[in-house]
Amino acid sequence: MIPTTTVVAIRCPECGIIEYISVSLFSFSGSNSITLKCSCGYEIIKLTTKKRQDFWFQYICAMCEGRHLLKATRNQMWLSETPLDLLCEETGIEVGYIGPKEKVKEKVKQQDQSLAEMADKLGFTDYFNNASVMYDVLEHVYDIAEGGKLYCICGNYEIEVEIYPEYIMLACEKCKVVGKVMADAEEDLQLIKKARELKLTRNGFLLDKKGRL
Repeated sequence: MIPTTTVVAIRCPECGIIEYISVSLFSFSGSNSITLKCSCGYEIIKLTTKKRQDFWFQYICAMCEGRHLLKATRNQMWLSETPLDLLCEETGIEVGYIGPKEKVKEKVKQQDQSLAEMADKLGFTDYFNNASVMYDVLEHVYDIAEGGKLYCICGNYEIEVEIYPEYIMLACEKCKVVGKVMADAEEDLQLIKKARELKLTRNGFLLDKKGRL
């Protein structure tokens, strides 16, 4: 069997979510180019082909917000077991991958370094009142954001994060609403773990229809 579908995983520079987009060889039927969009509607990639043998990816980078270009062959796109890397040309950091779905997921997982490891390397452990709770709270908030479930009531998904010794402050750039997530005690961690969605309102974070954070 010759595969005709590949997967592109790339972080959207607009909403920050890693988007997985399936691309079929038949998507180019009657056209030499297609546009790949994030689920938020943002156009991340323009994909152009020449005789369906060579393919050019023009993608907007979430790291530097510039436009980068990658050329790939038909074999690299649909037959290779090794995913192609979409790189930020300014930093050299991988911002996306192209290839078989499971292989691409593995690459994304490998790239995701835990917040605890990063903070420890940077010497931030002593900064927090309770480092283990802070790391776990940050990880959970990060997971919620990755799933597109961290947003403001005004509809904005670009939430700014500031980290303090005992809490995390999140703010909406558009309507200036702010919310505080405590990360000082085990009770704070157990509370945030109950949340699968965080909606920023003028009265704090709405956890669900009954409770607020």
